[in-house]
Amino acid sequence: MTTNTSIARFEVGQTYYGSLACSHGSFPVICTKRTAKCVWFEHATMPEHYPAARATIREGNRYEMANFRRWLIGADQHDTGCDMQFA
Repeated sequence: MTTNTSIARFEVGQTYYGSLACSHGSFPVICTKRTAKCVWFEHATMPEHYPAARATIREGNRYEMANFRRWLIGADQHDTGCDMQFA
């Protein structure tokens, strides 16, 4: 299996926006740590309610993905100026 280097990858310190299947808003999370197989996120504005937790990285065709507390986080959804409904 070859690794595709042209896909968007999670970077430490970057803010990403996750979503739930049942929600119409976006949740800002910060990538706090990364290894080859895992990434750690914490909520950007409410870390006391959603502290840092580990998520396994899955590689898609165009970007990496991870599930953080049932939120789907995609490496292509960072600092895009989302509506910040839950910020």
